[in-house]
This record gives sequence, structure tokens and C-alpha cells, in this order.
Amino acid sequence: MLISEVPAFREYWYPIGYSGDIADEPTPFKIFGEEYVAWRGGSGAVHAARDECPHRHARLSQGWLADGCLTCPYHGWKFGEDGHCVEIPAADPELPIPPRAHVDKILAAERYGLVWVCVGMPRAGIPDLVEADDPGYTLIHEMMDVWTASAPRIVDNALDVSHVAWVHRNSVGSSANPRLEAGPVERDGQTFRFSVTLISQVNEQQKRNTGITADTTRRTTHAELVQPLVFRGRMVYEENGLEHVLYKTCTPIDDEHTLFCQFIARNDDPPPEKWDSITAVDRQVQAEDRALLENVNPNFPVEISTELHTKADRMTLEYRRILAELAAEAPGVAPDSAWAKPFRRDPVRDAPVPSGATSDGDA
Repeated sequence: MLISEVPAFREYWYPIGYSGDIADEPTPFKIFGEEYVAWRGGSGAVHAARDECPHRHARLSQGWLADGCLTCPYHGWKFGEDGHCVEIPAADPELPIPPRAHVDKILAAERYGLVWVCVGMPRAGIPDLVEADDPGYTLIHEMMDVWTASAPRIVDNALDVSHVAWVHRNSVGSSANPRLEAGPVERDGQTFRFSVTLISQVNEQQKRNTGITADTTRRTTHAELVQPLVFRGRMVYEENGLEHVLYKTCTPIDDEHTLFCQFIARNDDPPPEKWDSITAVDRQVQAEDRALLENVNPNFPVEISTELHTKADRMTLEYRRILAELAAEAPGVAPDSAWAKPFRRDPVRDAPVPSGATSDGDA
């Protein structure tokens, strides 16, 4: 399954930048393989539309803002906050502006210091992230980077806690303690929650960031698939009760590229001078994930039998079921057999039957 094959993904909200990034000039962005432009109108509200003038298809992101209007660089047409053209410089000012002279707008809004867009008819709102709205937590924006990896692969990795001991063995993982203590997966529609405890490594920088003094600690993650491409993980450290809440959003630029955004909420009121150190650890962890995921097939399996699963995979197995349901809403999704290697082949069961023998092995 590729992102482009599943229309349902277009019916959710995704971040395309920080609020401060959309300011004094049009800002181009790409989502689902299509070009768009974002701008801030005269009222201060953020807007977004296809990056194309209806006149001669010039890129509006190459234009500018004038009197709060988005101005085309080709012929100077100006578009107001509602997307309709308000001025055509070369036209007779006595003539009405044609009703077709408008940009193709999409939904845009701000929350958590981010600009979010939805290119379709939303089936859900901008996700509610409890701690991010709670004044008892400190919100820290950590990273927004383009990864050469598909969005479902990145979310799947966030749900796959058993990889921590190995992929993150040089940061927070402990390969000497690979076993997990996982509770049941509790599903509600197209979201689900689970809790899992592991032994986490605590290096010197982590000790300074967390106040934990031991070299390892028990860490429980209360995880939630908030939306198909939005993850929330509330990590609680047993030693001191510190909560480090991870939010990961994946905006599909196209089938093979994702705008990965991560921000956190902390309940220990860390001073601003400590934020860079906290972020540095999280960036190292994500760099380790990125190095692996950018070499994984962007196609995502939605047929359960394509891969081999273990008990530790039940969180990611549920994710596959949810994506399979979204994919099944519309035709056009290629079966896994069209792209996947035959992982499910059993070399003994599927071996050719010797001449003169029956299929059950009897002579």
C-alpha cells in the first residue's frame, strides 16, 4: 500500500510548518504529491491553496503579499483571504471580476504552534493532544524534517517498542534487556491504546535531563494511535515519576517522502536553558530511526499474512488492520503480492512434492 493509493488519508489534518514560518511572504509546501501555498492574510489568519494562479497557472508562491492579499508574480492578480480575486491590474476597473477568478483553497488552521492543513473533507479534527493543552506541562518543539521514508512506516516504528533495545542501543535502548512487559491493545474505532514497560539506558546527558541517577531505569510508555499518521506516547519514568510525552506527526509529501514533526510535553517544568539538551537526546533517537527507515520499502503491507508476527508485534499488527480498513474503502490498492517479497513462504511446506509421492508425504 502506498499513500497515494488510499484517498482516506487525505481526510485528516497534517502540519506543514511552524506558525512562525508563515509570516510576510507566501510559503510553498507539498502534500500528497501536489503543490500548495500558505500565506497569512491581513486579518492575521493563515490560509492555504493550490500553488497555481487560475489565469496562466503561475506559481503563487513566487509572488508576494500586498495589502493582505496574495499577489501573482505573472500579471499581478490579487487574491483576498477568501481566495477570490479582488484586483486584475490589466482589466478595466469598471468591469466586474469574473467569478471563476479565484484560487483553489484548502482548509488551514493553527494549533500547538503549528500550521495544519486538510486537503479533503475532514473526517476528524486537528487531533486533541491532552498534555499539549495542559498548563501543567511544558511544550517543546523539537524537530521538523523531511525524511525519505513513507509516513506509515514512521508511525509503525513509533508503535513498535520492541525495536528500542536494538536500534537505540547507543542512546536509550538496552540490548541486555530486550524483553517487554506489555498490556492489552484497547481499540476504539480507528484509534487504539496500549501500555508497555521496558528497561531504558540512562547516559550522563539523560541523567542531567531527567534527574535519574541510575544507569538504567524502568520506563512505561502509555501509547496511543491518535489518528492514522499521528502518534502520542506518554513515557513515565518509574524512579521519579517524570513524564516525557512524545507527539509524532507524519505529513505525506508523497509516497516516499514525509515531513516528520516531533514535539514534546514535560511535567517537570524544565527551564528554557535545558531544552536544547532534552531535544538533543530525542534528535539522536530519531536519527537512529531515520537511518533505518530510509532504507525500508515505502510500500506498507496491509495483508496480515505478508509478514511474520510475534506476540511483541500486536501493537503494529493492529495498525496494519486499521490501515487495511482505510485502504478497503476505495479500489486501486495494489495487493501485497505485487510488491512484497514472499516472506510467508515456508521452505518445507512449499517444497515441490517428489515424483511418485503424494502431497502428504505417503508413498
